[in-house]
Amino acid sequence: MKKDVKVFISYSWTNDSLVDWVREDIATRLMEDGVDVVLDQWDLKEGQDVFAFMESMVNDSSIDKVLVICDQGYKNKADSRAGGVGTETQIITPKVYSEATQEKFIPIIAERDENGNDFIPTYMDGRKYIDLSSEELYIENYEQLLRVIYERPLNRKPKKGAPPAYIFEDEQINDFKFNFTLKQIENDLKKGKLQQINAKVSEFKREFITALEEFRVEKKGENVNDLAQEIEDRIDNMESLKNDFIDLIELLSSNEILSVDFLIEFFEGLHNEMIKIRNSVQGGFYEIQFDHYKFLITEIFVSTVMVLLRGSNFQLLSEFLYSRFFIYRDFVSNGKESVGFEVFNHYIQALNDIQVKKADANYVNYSSKKMIRRLPKNYTQTDFADTDILLYYISCFKKDEDEYIREWFPFSYIYANGKIEILQKMESFRHFERVKCLFEVYNKDEFIKLANNFKNPSQSGYRGLFDSIPHIKKHINLDSICKFR
Repeated sequence: MKKDVKVFISYSWTNDSLVDWVREDIATRLMEDGVDVVLDQWDLKEGQDVFAFMESMVNDSSIDKVLVICDQGYKNKADSRAGGVGTETQIITPKVYSEATQEKFIPIIAERDENGNDFIPTYMDGRKYIDLSSEELYIENYEQLLRVIYERPLNRKPKKGAPPAYIFEDEQINDFKFNFTLKQIENDLKKGKLQQINAKVSEFKREFITALEEFRVEKKGENVNDLAQEIEDRIDNMESLKNDFIDLIELLSSNEILSVDFLIEFFEGLHNEMIKIRNSVQGGFYEIQFDHYKFLITEIFVSTVMVLLRGSNFQLLSEFLYSRFFIYRDFVSNGKESVGFEVFNHYIQALNDIQVKKADANYVNYSSKKMIRRLPKNYTQTDFADTDILLYYISCFKKDEDEYIREWFPFSYIYANGKIEILQKMESFRHFERVKCLFEVYNKDEFIKLANNFKNPSQSGYRGLFDSIPHIKKHINLDSICKFR
């Protein structure tokens, strides 16, 4: 940063008010802010040649900037080449025109006519100026002048970085399209255009699911380590896709227009698209070839539930979690099966068995850690882990009724911190009445019975790890349920 700067102020002695303004509000103020100002009122001595002084200042290499104070008097004299300003203009003009990128000469608007037009002289017309023509503009723009002199703009051009690797690949996504659709939905919400919103939400869902094809991974050679790296790269490239969907869920949920049918159809479509891509692969394939899709599905599912919990959208969430999803299993030709939400819980082998070793990182579950790192700023790892554990409890309760349901394994439970608030607050009757639908109970006695019979089938958690998945009774004293209002 250049700290020692020197400027020369060129102006016309139009009237005493302007002369005083130039000296007190421009020159003196700049001097106080560390700028060395050359001003004829200070630096032109008796007996010196006025024209020689001006010429020397304009041509002096030690002068960093020449501030040209533009009022009606200056413009008239400059355009007619009259007096000292005219002589000065003849000196400056060749420099302005011969050096197109010349930033030394800065027009300062000191006055405007009754129609708001400036008084920039012809030879400087079209150049970017700083407007100090009123007290309000002076207060607003003085800092801009100071920044120009010191060459420290408020909005600085960022340093050039390396281009993202994914833009040179065929598998890229037009994220702008989803952002724009979100903005359209926001605008329609303000105008109450529900029909248009529904159409755009459906379009968002359709385009989102279709976008999975753009991230297809083809098996190249037999190097599974390289393939795992490619899978993680795809996961990184799909982060913006995930963020856009979560933004949509937050928007629809907060405006109470999110439907359970949309959620069911979305996750059915997401899973079925993955199966279709898998079945379209020619020849053999590694199962990890589709782990980026599995990662995205699991991450988005937990995040969606997390958003609904944050928004206290319990009834909708209950309908969602106790619904059946009609999906393809391994082969589309076998038709669809009816399953619970547990099908969206995936172990990501490419990350947890391969990438974690290459990174020599001590992660119990690398995929969960990666999901937590990608959380929106207003969510914490505790929010994510608590949601994961809550899904586990609900799936276990469902399994008691249907032995064919596998429980949801909460891969991120190790990142939980203390009691789950939604369970802990059940000592409030009002809160219990709102959340009881998540467990499909009608009163506290039914919930107490459910909790007492809870077998915690995955109690051991991760093998060899001291911390196990906590029992549901850890979060709430059953005797305190509905004890308070």
